[in-house]
Amino acid sequence: MVESPAASRTESAGERFSGHESFACRYGWLPKFYHLLVSRPDSVRQDEEVMVALGIGRNMVKSVRFWAQAFGVMDDSPRSTPAATDFGRWLLDPGDGEDPYLEDVGSLWLLHWRLASTAKLAAWEVAFFEIPEREILRRFLLQRVERRAGELERKLTASTIRQHVDIFLSCYASPLAPLSATVEESLGCPLQELGLIRLVPAGDRDELIEFVRGPWPHLSPQTFLRILLDYWQLRAPHDKTVVLRTLLTDFASPGLTLRLDEGSLWQLLRDAERVSGEALRLTDGVERRAVVLNHSDVASAKAAIGYV
Repeated sequence: MVESPAASRTESAGERFSGHESFACRYGWLPKFYHLLVSRPDSVRQDEEVMVALGIGRNMVKSVRFWAQAFGVMDDSPRSTPAATDFGRWLLDPGDGEDPYLEDVGSLWLLHWRLASTAKLAAWEVAFFEIPEREILRRFLLQRVERRAGELERKLTASTIRQHVDIFLSCYASPLAPLSATVEESLGCPLQELGLIRLVPAGDRDELIEFVRGPWPHLSPQTFLRILLDYWQLRAPHDKTVVLRTLLTDFASPGLTLRLDEGSLWQLLRDAERVSGEALRLTDGVERRAVVLNHSDVASAKAAIGYV
């Protein structure tokens, strides 16, 4: 049973500050790339093939491959042929996938959780799991990410740190772009639909980053239940009980990843219990609130609700 947050995740030299090149993931990239991946898996490593299939420039190809892996859609192990993951098939398969064209905002919440919690991206981990403030200046976020690089003994240039933070922000907030910006530069990332981050001018050379908090009207109980079970499998796969405080403050927790306060989180847990088909139940004791798994393990609970 998880009684208290495993507050700090194990620091890893694998934490990433680059790889996305200079592009946030764009509308249409994941569904098109998935189709190429399952129809011609060998071709996803061929720049020309990806360019033609997705209608993108050569400078975007590495970025597309990066996001497919970061979102958990593709497994591209060096010694094997690239392949769709179980999650990728569950979500994007044209025949029986849950949302092949990413038309449901619930799919974006799932992708956001996986990106923040499992992709090992430094700016995401710092912003969602280490910054309690609701507002922070861009330059302070840059400093926090630079400090993270120092803690990991990574010698990175200021431009690498800046680009990493810029990509993080452009995934979630419309940039404060000049009027001269091209249409291509202004194209948004689907995660902007979540409304998690806003940018506000703060003087000539800075911006205020606002981390918006829930409750979220467009976060359904079914989507939240999937995120809850994903978190459970990641952080406490051998436990049958997780307390509310852990779900609120642990690394990769729904509370931090979805920016929820205790009241909003508990209401979502109640709604998730209702739609879970008895996969879980809540205990609301005098001294603690907790969630109890009614299956032998999390994988069984996921299978019971038709999730992977």
